[in-house]
Amino acid sequence: MTTEISQSVLNKSRTDKFLMVLTLPKALRDVNTKNDRQNTNVIQDSLQFSIYGVVIPKVMVTDVEGRYSGQTFHFTSHKRPAYENVRVKFTLDNKFNNYWVIYKWINLLNNNQEGFFHADDIPIVDQPYELYSTTITVYGLDEYDNKTIQFDFVGVIPVSLGEIDYNYRDAKEIESEFEFSFSQLIAKLL
Repeated sequence: MTTEISQSVLNKSRTDKFLMVLTLPKALRDVNTKNDRQNTNVIQDSLQFSIYGVVIPKVMVTDVEGRYSGQTFHFTSHKRPAYENVRVKFTLDNKFNNYWVIYKWINLLNNNQEGFFHADDIPIVDQPYELYSTTITVYGLDEYDNKTIQFDFVGVIPVSLGEIDYNYRDAKEIESEFEFSFSQLIAKLL
């Protein structure tokens, strides 16, 4: 039996060949604008083009040890432990619009002035989980920028927004990160 390979086995995936697609949760989509910069609005597209790093988490199914006759046997537990949070690295734009997207999302979950879920400027609907969670998709790309694998993070909610490190002695671009938790990771080949 022969195997046909349509490319060289020496072609390898690269760490800089990915695309991350973030769709705002329903509550923030209602205040999404194309370029109207206000405290009550967000500009979703501002985040899309500034992301430069994300780590796909480890996928595990835990084992169970069974001792018998001086030996240890391992069996599957048929369950997955909770995934670790995912950190996304991005470069801040000069108007902080991309930072503002994640800030407003976190502020929706716990308002900085009122201390609880929901603020006056974001409408409430019947299903709060669907209101503030979303799906984030990361595509792995080949050397021609074709999508080869898709990772869907389902039930995404942000849990932290990284610090901003100002420094007069360093003239490079400001980088930050946000971290999100999620319920499911679904992978598929394309």
